[in-house]
Amino acid sequence: MSRSPASPPAPRALKLTPDQLGAMASSPRMAILQRLDVDGQATARELSERLGRPITALYHHLERLEAAGLVQVVERRSTGRRPEAVYAVVSRQLSSADALRTPGGRRNLIKVASSVVGASLRAFAAAATQAAACFEGSQRNCTVRHLAFRADAAQLARINALIGELEQASLEGSEAAGDGQPLLLTVVLASVPDKRKS
Repeated sequence: MSRSPASPPAPRALKLTPDQLGAMASSPRMAILQRLDVDGQATARELSERLGRPITALYHHLERLEAAGLVQVVERRSTGRRPEAVYAVVSRQLSSADALRTPGGRRNLIKVASSVVGASLRAFAAAATQAAACFEGSQRNCTVRHLAFRADAAQLARINALIGELEQASLEGSEAAGDGQPLLLTVVLASVPDKRKS
């Protein structure tokens, strides 16, 4: 009786600590993580070229991310002079649920959110001026949506399920897309004070 090969187990989310969230809050470190998410792995030199930053400015941030357990050295490439470390994220799927049980974790998540929103704004501003920007249709790669509305429990559950589907699609797509275009999608969901009079 022949067996079909077992599918690889689904990657588990890395459960972040408050300190790991703090390490992610820096804009340069977030840029490194985002680039590694898109590219899979890279050396410090490759990251320097792709991010447009001096290589010397990246070493400290890579060390901090590695010490925090967010990136790891997956191999060493021989370059003639000395081996170059090749970095990759420990996990593309992150969970801040445990860290948010502490006040420090929540403060650090606010800093991470500010860094992520800033990176998204810079990416949008750069992309919107490019000829490759597509603002409509099924190949849209540049858009802004700001929605303000009321949601009951069922609508909120549906919205959260759709956010989960977006995340899953991005994780699946990266492996299959190979040479696809790198994209940055940021979702911020927040309740706002209800000042409505009863």
